[in-house]
Amino acid sequence: METVPVRWSRLGSDRTLPLPTRDMRNFFRKRRHPEGSDAAQRRPPSVGFQGPGRIADPLPVRPGPAAARILPEPDDDEPPALRAAGERMATLNTAPLPRALAGGLGPVPLPRMPTLPPEQALPQFQLPVAGALRGALTTGPISPEAHSALREAFTPTRPKSAMNALFIGRLQILRRIIQAVEEERAHVVLFGDRGRGKTSVANAIGQIASQAGYLTVKLTCSAELGFEDIFRKLLSRIPSTYHQAGLDHPFSARRGFGNFDELLPPGPFSATELQEVLAEISGTHVLFVLDEYDRVTGEDVRNKLAELIKNLTDGGVPVTLLIVGVAETVNQLLGKHPSIQRSLVAVHLPLMTDREIERLIVAGAEAAGVTFPPEVRHRIIHLAKGLPYYAQLLSLQTARNGLGRGTQTMNGDDLAAAVDRCVAEAERSVVDAYAKAVGTDRRTSFVDVLFLAAQCPADAYGVFHPADLTQVSVVPGAEPASLLSLQYPLSRLTEDERGNVLERVSEAGGYRYRFRHQMMRQYVLMRQARERQLI
Repeated sequence: METVPVRWSRLGSDRTLPLPTRDMRNFFRKRRHPEGSDAAQRRPPSVGFQGPGRIADPLPVRPGPAAARILPEPDDDEPPALRAAGERMATLNTAPLPRALAGGLGPVPLPRMPTLPPEQALPQFQLPVAGALRGALTTGPISPEAHSALREAFTPTRPKSAMNALFIGRLQILRRIIQAVEEERAHVVLFGDRGRGKTSVANAIGQIASQAGYLTVKLTCSAELGFEDIFRKLLSRIPSTYHQAGLDHPFSARRGFGNFDELLPPGPFSATELQEVLAEISGTHVLFVLDEYDRVTGEDVRNKLAELIKNLTDGGVPVTLLIVGVAETVNQLLGKHPSIQRSLVAVHLPLMTDREIERLIVAGAEAAGVTFPPEVRHRIIHLAKGLPYYAQLLSLQTARNGLGRGTQTMNGDDLAAAVDRCVAEAERSVVDAYAKAVGTDRRTSFVDVLFLAAQCPADAYGVFHPADLTQVSVVPGAEPASLLSLQYPLSRLTEDERGNVLERVSEAGGYRYRFRHQMMRQYVLMRQARERQLI
């Protein structure tokens, strides 16, 4: 088979295509039109390349789809494949060129992107990491300095880490824990619902103990940690200088090991073996802080920890455990171990008082340089119901809304926007439980009873009596509901069918109630306040 060299000018190379010579000549001869014909006059001039990437002549605009296609006369001798290829080439020759190529040489301008409104613009960080660049990269209505001040003044998503003017209240709790550690030489269990500030209290105790010469070691627990993992991590932060042999022979002690975890046997070890290692501590008193201990689910960990507490107390070892976790009773956190009851001081962290919540708001406002008028401040206190998490969250979002308007004095609209955001971003389990409790039948009184339970007076731990619901009303100024009419819906709201949002607390002569999830109380208040247009 003969081959014909075909020049590909764009690639700058000759390529040999194995096509029959006779068929190729017939192919191009049958598509050549006589000079002077109408088809030749309508045909655009050819475009040649003067080297790689250069066009010799501008490209004219080719006729659009309305122009007649120029097809050759069919040839019976022509192979079907070549005939189809010719028809495709003729079709391409009559297609209109893109506007950029039709206009000739020159750069093709990029399309201009439309300007988006602020709410559709791509969000960006407002606080650069480099402190030197903060003054030059302000892109929002709130300056980086104001952002930083708000972030330090109101900390709903992180605990307080320092004892300063922003640490409000909890003085009685601090005194009780210090007394238990210092005077009673007892181990402490600090427990309560989420959002009450347990970790902040534990951080404060650790700082106060360190100032008094205690060696404070803190660990945040997790579900995958076992008993050995927890105490290997804790002992790895106790240097060998506190070993009793190191007091007389410090250099030999330092040569022998670096930290106390090296004294533990390899692999699993018992509470007794751990107690023997801790008994060698001298020259200090160690305070172990086990935060979020409720995340530990292994029964083996709880049993070994209970045995360790008893051994440390009986042996007079200079080590104290401060165990912090979410629970309503000590047994929920540590399990039922009667032998350690005398070695423990249980501290149930209560809700903050309204006065403490107000001091928290005022102190944060002063640190951030903003002002909460009395009516806004009192509304936040009412919605927070003693929970410092929501007091700080509502204050933070309200302040951001006010500063976004360009003012340092907050108003009711700023608080309303903050409430909307808190409701929209509420925990999924709380939202689902609320929807299940309310149900689809709006003729029932479950919504009203939930609203009454959320705003009625309660004790320091959120427990209320059914008679407390008769002291408030659904509509301000309306007649309160009778106690008899509340008994049935209160009882139904403790069942799984209604989301189990309430739980009974047994007492002499009857029952009292509390929200099973304490943050449900604030969610009901905020959601109902918006739906009933009370804000």
